[in-house]
Amino acid sequence: MSESRIILQPECSYHIYNHAVGNENIFEHDKHYQYFLTKLQQYCLPVSEVFTYCLLPNHFHLIVRMKNKNEIKDFLNKKYKDRLKGLIKKNENFINEALSKAFSNFFNTYAKHYNYPKKRHGALFKRAFRRNLINDIGYLRNLIIYIHQNPVGAGLADKPEHWKYSSYNAIISDSPTLIPREEIIRLFEDLENFKYCHLKMINMEME
Repeated sequence: MSESRIILQPECSYHIYNHAVGNENIFEHDKHYQYFLTKLQQYCLPVSEVFTYCLLPNHFHLIVRMKNKNEIKDFLNKKYKDRLKGLIKKNENFINEALSKAFSNFFNTYAKHYNYPKKRHGALFKRAFRRNLINDIGYLRNLIIYIHQNPVGAGLADKPEHWKYSSYNAIISDSPTLIPREEIIRLFEDLENFKYCHLKMINMEME
């Protein structure tokens, strides 16, 4: 069950996703997709690893794993300097809430960037970003496949590798990437099985 108010926690993995309001789009051209990925790196990689992503015109999917508490504290120490201990003392959930805030700031920054040149007002996303805790390896594997197959299911591509705005090609190639490629491939035993598993469409219920 998805719950937008779930607080992200260190060392936990999540499926994060959202949809545009109504029949609108979130991405209309290449610069939108690239800006989203740039800001994902800026806001979210300091506190998490991105395992999988797929961006489609009207929605997106991410699989992320939060970094450990010490890594997150190191990042927050640079941001808040000598105030961090006091902030944690006042609020024992401060670190967890800071993780959710990093993603909220990321999505808000993207929405402002999208809205400004259009002189558009109001929400871009359907709701606060959704997140599901991932605590099962089998579910994680199926979710990776499902996310990479989204463009195929939507009729936007014939194969996952034909859609440029997903992590699929970064995983199957030797090109430099910030995605933990080898760890993902090990979930499927090897690269050939990773590719083979992506040949069969997987349906998953999304709220």
